[in-house]
Amino acid sequence: MPALSDDALRALIRTDSPLGWRTFIDQYTPLLVGSIRRAGVVDRDEVMEIYVAVCEQLSARGFERLKSQDAARGSIGGWLAVVARHAVVDWVRSRRGRRRLFHAVQDLPAFEQQVFELYYWEERTPSEIAELLSSRTGSRVDLVTVLEALERVDRTLSDRHRAELLALAVRSRTPSAIDDTDAAHHVADPQPDPETTVRVAELNGRLERALGVLSPEDAAIVRLKYAEGLSTRDVEHALGITGLTSDRLRAILARLRAALAAAGINRIDGAAGGVSAFGARP
Repeated sequence: MPALSDDALRALIRTDSPLGWRTFIDQYTPLLVGSIRRAGVVDRDEVMEIYVAVCEQLSARGFERLKSQDAARGSIGGWLAVVARHAVVDWVRSRRGRRRLFHAVQDLPAFEQQVFELYYWEERTPSEIAELLSSRTGSRVDLVTVLEALERVDRTLSDRHRAELLALAVRSRTPSAIDDTDAAHHVADPQPDPETTVRVAELNGRLERALGVLSPEDAAIVRLKYAEGLSTRDVEHALGITGLTSDRLRAILARLRAALAAAGINRIDGAAGGVSAFGARP
C-alpha cells in the first residue's frame, strides 16, 4: 500500500481510528525507531522500550495526540522527530552526566566553544546566545552568526557525543509531555515586566515574518535544526529529504539573514527574561 499523505492520514485517524493507527504504525515506525537510534540509544531492547512508550502516549485517550496534530505546525514526520527526541530525553532523565568539552570542540575557535557551552550546557536558545555574547564582547552578535556557529559545532559531534549531551541536559529538568514543543523551561522571571513582554512579542512577530519569507521546507529546516536541536541527519529523515549539505544550510541562513534585515532585526536582543524568539528548546 503506498504511503498516505499527511492530510489523508490525519483524516483516516479521525474517521477510522483503528485503521488509521495501523496505517500510522506501518508508515512511521521506521522513522520513530531511526530517530531514537540517532539520538544515541543503541541497545535494541532500550530502543524498543522507548518506541513502545511513544506509541502508548500517542494512542492514549482515543489517539488524542495524533488527532490533534496541527498541520500548520509542520509535517507529521517533523513532529514525530521532535516527539522521539523528547522521549529519549525523558528516558535518560535519571542518568548522570558530566560537563566536558569534547576534544573535537576544543579544536574549534573560542567563539564556537562559547556557543557550544551556552547551547548544550546552559540550554540557551540561539537568540539568548546572541544577546549574551553581544553583552560579553561589547560588539553586535546577530542571530544568524550564532546559527552558523552552531552548524560548525554540529558537524564535529558524533552520536556518542549527542547521547552524553542528552544525559547531561535532562538532569535538572521537570518532566514534560513527549510532544510538548511549547514548554518553557528557561524563563528566569515567570512574570516579566510589561515592557519586556511587548518587546518580546514584537520580536517574535518579526522573526515569524522572516521565517515566512523562506520556503516551507527551509523554514522547517531552521526550526527543527536550531530551535529543536536535531542533527542534520535527523532533519533529513524527519522531512524526507536528502542533500542537506553545509552549502545548502549556508544558503538557507543567508536567506534568513536577509529576511531578518528586511524585517528590521539588526540584533536579537529581545530575549529578556529567558523568553526567546524561537521559543524554548524542548
